[in-house]
Amino acid sequence: MRAKGRSQKLSRLIPKFHFCSVPVFREEPLINWTHTEAVLFTAYDVYRSNDYWLDNVVNSGSTLKEALIDLGFPKSNALVVDTGVFELEAKKAGLSRELGIDVTIELTNAQIFEAYELSGADFFVAPDEIILPLDCQEVIKEKVEKIKHNLLGLLDIVPPSQVIAVIQGHDQKTVDDLLEFYRENGISVFAVGGVIPLYHHDKELLQNHLMYVRNATRTEWLHIFGLPRMSLLSYYLHNIQVDSVDTSTLTYLTARRRYLVGLKPEQVRLVDFKECKCPGCVVLAENIAPRSPEFFVNLYIHNIITAAKESLKEEYAKIETQSKTKQAERKKLNPSTDKHRISWMTAEEALLAKRRDRSV
Repeated sequence: MRAKGRSQKLSRLIPKFHFCSVPVFREEPLINWTHTEAVLFTAYDVYRSNDYWLDNVVNSGSTLKEALIDLGFPKSNALVVDTGVFELEAKKAGLSRELGIDVTIELTNAQIFEAYELSGADFFVAPDEIILPLDCQEVIKEKVEKIKHNLLGLLDIVPPSQVIAVIQGHDQKTVDDLLEFYRENGISVFAVGGVIPLYHHDKELLQNHLMYVRNATRTEWLHIFGLPRMSLLSYYLHNIQVDSVDTSTLTYLTARRRYLVGLKPEQVRLVDFKECKCPGCVVLAENIAPRSPEFFVNLYIHNIITAAKESLKEEYAKIETQSKTKQAERKKLNPSTDKHRISWMTAEEALLAKRRDRSV
């Protein structure tokens, strides 16, 4: 049984929205988002923005979520704010070129917390330090201390019920140490970080690490940051059984004009949009310019809808199998033939039947 309360506002897929720096995320159809119950943005996106809209929000005294709701963002949807640390650290991990990330700034905790207070978000990811696979024990110890220090700093401005604490490292000792510290401070929503560097270093080690973390957090919500390949989505959700995944990968795939067929990205020039009836493909089928903002928006919608369907496919199949099994068991316990069917009657019908029997 998963943790109750605020964590239920999270959804299985949490896409990244660049509200602060890319205007299309503040316009229809993206602003009135209905495809997931939560979206994610980063403090990094706040500080790299040159958009006057953000300046107006700051000067108005409104929070980011309040301003988004005024534009049409569903009030019931959860807004999750992350630091953007991975984007800032990707260059150091040698992954920025592969992911198309250009890191130009550094952020302090004070800047991150300032963006957090501006956001008005429902959930706040605690600033963490990415523990890399080849980090020595001394470096790991230093990073763990920073992670703990950062969490305490966040708890000065945000209640524990709204915090997502990140589990870094890839050994049991580090995981257990962080989980104990988080629970002592009232945290019940966790996330696994450092996944992409570990994936590129040792896939078997990543698998063992994820299974250990999931087993250690069975009663709590577990999110995962980092989806190196779309094919891993089902593995994360159904094999490891994490509760949610952030789908930043879909933003990068869409920007490269990749179209999901199942969980396989295809080049858009090879796709017949008329074969899909989702809201995104209905527009794409009108032959709009492939490099236009409208094309990006509707391709993004198709990719999110497809990923959401794929993430639930195994779950639906499991439910259907369980339903059929229960029906078969009921038939064994209560065999019936056409001659002796069980007939359910209302109380009024039963009384009328009795009166008829007496009058015969």
